[in-house]
Amino acid sequence: MGPRAEPPALPALEPALLPADQTLLFFSERDCNWLQALEGEIDTSHISFLHWGSVRAEDLPEGNIARYALANRRPELKVTTTGFGTMYGAWREVDGKIYWRFSPFAFPFWTMPPEGHFIQHLLVRAWVPLDDYHTMMINLAWKGNAPRSRKLKNGELPAGFGDRPENGSSAARTVEFLPNTSDWFGRWRLRQNASNDYEIDREVQRTASFTGIPGIHAQDQAITESMGPIVDHEFEHLGHGDLMIIQTRRRLVQAALALQNEGTIPPGVDDPELYLQGPRRRLCHRRAARRGGALHHLSPHVGRPGGNRAHAGFR
Repeated sequence: MGPRAEPPALPALEPALLPADQTLLFFSERDCNWLQALEGEIDTSHISFLHWGSVRAEDLPEGNIARYALANRRPELKVTTTGFGTMYGAWREVDGKIYWRFSPFAFPFWTMPPEGHFIQHLLVRAWVPLDDYHTMMINLAWKGNAPRSRKLKNGELPAGFGDRPENGSSAARTVEFLPNTSDWFGRWRLRQNASNDYEIDREVQRTASFTGIPGIHAQDQAITESMGPIVDHEFEHLGHGDLMIIQTRRRLVQAALALQNEGTIPPGVDDPELYLQGPRRRLCHRRAARRGGALHHLSPHVGRPGGNRAHAGFR
């Protein structure tokens, strides 16, 4: 596509630079606009409600870092533009400690959810538009991602977490697909979909789960698809929790206008090294966070086996 005789280099995303036998690849079609699907990914607040909404912080064992997202479900956000796109830092203060989640958006459709240990998390997702109303989500991750336990104090998984194995890579998941068909959108379609109400269980929703929908991935898909193929933004009332979405939309519009009006090439096309960034989660004492200690730890990034270290951070 486009006027170039030679296509640009592929983005230097860390999971894509690993040997094939060290990576996990996962596809899933989503029946909505690509940006609508992507925006759900960069909304850091939703985990405390959509996925963990029925769980209390005291239900988790001591030392489980998810306790902080449940003890304080209203994160403060800092958002910045970067050479590759945008990045947010979301922090929650609990008992004199601050829990940070850092995650970037990278042009044109890459996200990196902060859903693993600070040092060992290599995962990227592409939200590829098939047309205006259908998106292919491509999940690429390192098999060595350290899993984060989701078990409650009683040793059981919370209701709705059945698609994520407790052992193995934190990027692995167990979902069921419909049989492939020969039409344009006939592959990688979840068995749980709008036609069966995503297999929602109203009794589980009343008693044990915020949504009643089994599976983290299906919960995300249900929310973004049920808004319609293209959500009506006139009903939006964006606030502090939407700062990353606001900034990312602005960044995309600015890049599109710069290309159209001035011929400016969008970020990443001619500089694939821009993509050597990563998501982060970190817990630090309040004093260190105020000094910028948490942001300092964004700089050293997990090194690829046999490779160099990449860097990310608010400057």
